[in-house]
Amino acid sequence: MFDRKELKSKAREQINGNIWLYFGLSIVFGLILSASSFTAVAPLVLTGPLELGLTLFMLQVVRNGKGEFATGFKGFNQFLPAFTGSLLAAIFTLLWCLLLVIPGIIAAYRYSMLYYIIADNPELSGPAALKKSKEMMVGHKWELFVLHLSFIPWGLLCIVTFGLAGIYVVPYIDATVTNFYEQLKSDNQ
Repeated sequence: MFDRKELKSKAREQINGNIWLYFGLSIVFGLILSASSFTAVAPLVLTGPLELGLTLFMLQVVRNGKGEFATGFKGFNQFLPAFTGSLLAAIFTLLWCLLLVIPGIIAAYRYSMLYYIIADNPELSGPAALKKSKEMMVGHKWELFVLHLSFIPWGLLCIVTFGLAGIYVVPYIDATVTNFYEQLKSDNQ
C-alpha cells in the first residue's frame, strides 16, 4: 500500500532547487516538438526519447537530490527502446480506447512505467519494457489513478493562474510519480 502523503512530501523536498531546470527542459523540449511539427512523423519519432529524457532527469532528482540539464537529452542514448516503446504504448492505448474510454485509461496506466523501466534497464527493448510495465502495474493501476486524482486541486490552481502554477505543479506531480515507481520497484524485488 502506498502512502500518498509520504510520496508527495518527499517529492516537495526533492524538487526544491530543481524546478527551474525542469521548467527549462520542458520549454526546450516543447520548442523542439513544435519546430518538428512541420511533418506528422517527426514529433512521433521524438516524443519517446524526450519523455525518457525527462524521466531520467526526474530519477536523478529523486535519487540524488539534484538534476542536471544535460540529463534531459540522454533519452536519445536509448533512442530505439524509447521510440518503439512509446509507439507501441500509444497504439495499444488507442486500440483499447476504440472499445471504450475506460479500457483505454486502464491501458494507459498499464504502460505508465515504461520510461522508468527503460531508464533503469537500458538493455531492454521497447516491447520488453512495455511488457515489464504491464507486469509491474498489476494490482497497482488503481493506486496510481487515486494518486493522480489527489492532484485535482493543484490542476484547478493551474487553471485559475492560467498555467503559471504549472511551473511548480508539473515537476511536483512528476516527482511524486517517480517516488511511486521507486517504491513499486523496491516492492517488486
